[in-house]
Amino acid sequence: MEFVVSKREFMKALGRVQSVADKRSAMPVLTNMLIASEGSSSLRLAATDLLISITSHTAAEVRKGGSVALPARSLYEMVKNLPEGEVHVTIAPNYSARVSGGRRRYDLVGMPGEDFPALPSPGQTELRDIPADALSELVGYTSFSMSTDDTRPHLAGALFEADANILRMVTTDGHRLSKAEKQMTEQGAKLSILIPQKGINEIKRLLDEIKSEKSPDGLGVVSLGRAGSNLFVKRDETVVAVKLIDATFPPYAQVIPAASERKARVNRAEMLSAMRAVSVVASDRSSGVKLQFSRSKLIISSENPDLGAGTDEMAIELTGSDLTVGFNSKYVMDVLSALSCEDVIVELSGELDPGVLRIPDSDEFVGVVMPMRI
Repeated sequence: MEFVVSKREFMKALGRVQSVADKRSAMPVLTNMLIASEGSSSLRLAATDLLISITSHTAAEVRKGGSVALPARSLYEMVKNLPEGEVHVTIAPNYSARVSGGRRRYDLVGMPGEDFPALPSPGQTELRDIPADALSELVGYTSFSMSTDDTRPHLAGALFEADANILRMVTTDGHRLSKAEKQMTEQGAKLSILIPQKGINEIKRLLDEIKSEKSPDGLGVVSLGRAGSNLFVKRDETVVAVKLIDATFPPYAQVIPAASERKARVNRAEMLSAMRAVSVVASDRSSGVKLQFSRSKLIISSENPDLGAGTDEMAIELTGSDLTVGFNSKYVMDVLSALSCEDVIVELSGELDPGVLRIPDSDEFVGVVMPMRI
């Protein structure tokens, strides 16, 4: 096998693919990426850890066709350190690769491409086009409240639902919950799937790459759909396949309070700044802070017998009677950081009832945070 490829385009494809290769796998082939020729002018690059798979294509001058599996991270670092211009790759009969550019060259031990595991394919499944910015907002509004406990798979992921012209994503770790919705102009097939955290992270990487392109036409669309036990997300020449979680997500609607006795309108950036400042003295174990809501003022405070105390306050608009409640400061800050609106609505009932954060005059986001005794 032999090919010549632009370093810039090769690096883009390598960067997309190499991140998913399993660096600690007991199966050596999973630390590799597959490179296969497709005709005389295209290469297919792929990597998988058997849960997440990424396939991408790049233009190349293929002088001799074939396939090879090469160590993903090492190849990426080698190409990164070659001079700008063309990269020349030659695969020997023993599957070792010579990677060269200018006067610099590397030799890399490879494996037969035939040893690489078969990758999932959407087959004839019709993928639904959705705005990339809508999917990006759903992920941004919810990804922070997934559980990181792999022994609780029903919480270690994001519920993604498509219902007619509504897209919805929900996450919870048992202490907090985030729900985001986007209205679509076109209707699509119903869908309800549980995407693992690692899959959400790879989808976010793809969306972040789209954002970095800064196209004058906006972010465009991504194509999304389920085939068998996998979710497929496609953008141009890149396809991310995610093995879905086979578990039942909790009945999230029961967690969101139907009504609240108190509503406070708070400046989001000011509240975030105050929470960060006061949390400096909060206990490392609980990160607890006290929020005292009154008619026109919010006082945020924390006391730590091992360190000291901190207090800040700000003007608010409160509907309902005064209330003092405790929250994990990190949970509240995660919500405030994910949003970009000027103000947030904080809904409260009693000191032992969940707190709810919303975007004013919008149903796009609901954040629920369980209270703490402080």
